[in-house]
Amino acid sequence: MGKLRFRPFPVADWLALDRRSPAPTFFARPAWALAIERCFPNFHPAPLACRLPDGIEAVVPLTLAQGRARWSLYQGMPFDGYTAVLTADGLLPSERAAQVAREVLGAGDEVLLNLWPLQKFAVGGANVRIAAETSALSLGGTLEGALAAISPKSRRMAGQAQRKGAVCAIESGPGSATAYHRLLTEAATERWGRSAPTIEERFLASVVEFGADAVEIWLVRYEGEPVSGGVALYGSREVSLWTTATRPGLEILRPHNLLHASIMERAGARGIEWYNLNSSSGLEGVLRFKKALGATLIPYEIVGRRRPLYRAYRTLRRSFRSAS
Repeated sequence: MGKLRFRPFPVADWLALDRRSPAPTFFARPAWALAIERCFPNFHPAPLACRLPDGIEAVVPLTLAQGRARWSLYQGMPFDGYTAVLTADGLLPSERAAQVAREVLGAGDEVLLNLWPLQKFAVGGANVRIAAETSALSLGGTLEGALAAISPKSRRMAGQAQRKGAVCAIESGPGSATAYHRLLTEAATERWGRSAPTIEERFLASVVEFGADAVEIWLVRYEGEPVSGGVALYGSREVSLWTTATRPGLEILRPHNLLHASIMERAGARGIEWYNLNSSSGLEGVLRFKKALGATLIPYEIVGRRRPLYRAYRTLRRSFRSAS
């Protein structure tokens, strides 16, 4: 494969591509980038496309950050989102995707790629490599596969929650995002010691709006009140648990086990292959819980390239800040 030439891929064309052949992960679909643009105006959807020697058009979903210095800073995708190398017929096979990824690294002053880790391939040509990890369960694309993937211990705990009267369901009314965000806020302030959750309610609402039926808000209710919940984001091959929270003090009810089991069963019935629990951010307790669910830890790398001039600029800026 010779040198590839990249061009901007219009958002309208990206939306059309998504209707025909959705990306395997929600984070590489237009809804994620559009929600980010609405809430964080310095980011703009900026997918890049190239024509391969056999005529196939490959598309890499990216955002472009615009600041005062006018550097071209591409990222796929911000806020721990993934990207992938797409075509009109789905994912580009790994060997060819690796070549596209390698060459798109040269498209800007900085290009960072958090490539979907469930399609693993090595990318050369990077001068930025960041260790990352996710945890995932294989659902097999069937309800039976999803049921088999739920660990016996987690299934028992989910049953325990149900016997105590907990009910888990998708909620889609106008107050569902607010109800979940209230749970998230309680967990952030009372358990994690933060002043507010890292996900703002406006961003959550935008993801729900742009994502439409690719976004599900799940709530576990006990005696009519929400006690646990999560937001599931669908690509064509994975469901990603973007965010989850349980009301402090009610963990003993095991609502989170019921939540995970319910999402997995729903995803398997929808033909989804993977349940992606995303990064544990180095938290050992979170890793242990995911392992208990039956998830496999998947280490990988975020790759990038910075042009020499931009690298020099970053060095000077760090030096200036440390001196001031």
